[in-house]
Amino acid sequence: MPTVPSSLYEQDFYSWSLHQAQLLREKKFNQVDWENVIEEIEDLGRSEYRAFVSAIEQLTLHLLKWQFQPNRRSASWKHSIDKQRIQLERLLEDNPGLKHRLDDMIAKGYKYGRKGAIQETNLPKPIFPETCPYHWNQLLDDQFYPG
Repeated sequence: MPTVPSSLYEQDFYSWSLHQAQLLREKKFNQVDWENVIEEIEDLGRSEYRAFVSAIEQLTLHLLKWQFQPNRRSASWKHSIDKQRIQLERLLEDNPGLKHRLDDMIAKGYKYGRKGAIQETNLPKPIFPETCPYHWNQLLDDQFYPG
């Protein structure tokens, strides 16, 4: 296998990643670009965390709209709620280690979901609770629709 310059990391991430995987398979540890491999592995974990927070954000945004704009409820909102619940279940199935960060992720996701609901509904900011009014079990309960 030809030697791949470390600059490949910046120039062609795809080829770099395939090359690093091959080096690891062949146990050529002294040729691995360890600094960047470690950085990428850490970023994978952060990416899963961000995906979970994003799903909470979208879910709580639509739950708030559902709760505080009952006259505007639609199949589209229901579909968005259901879709985010499925996404959360998938993320937890694939990343059970995220469970110990639920409180943090719910708080962060709700913070942004609340901001989105305020912007999208044009309702007064104080209407929306400062902290997430939904329990974790409610967030995942496909029968739960507030209000």
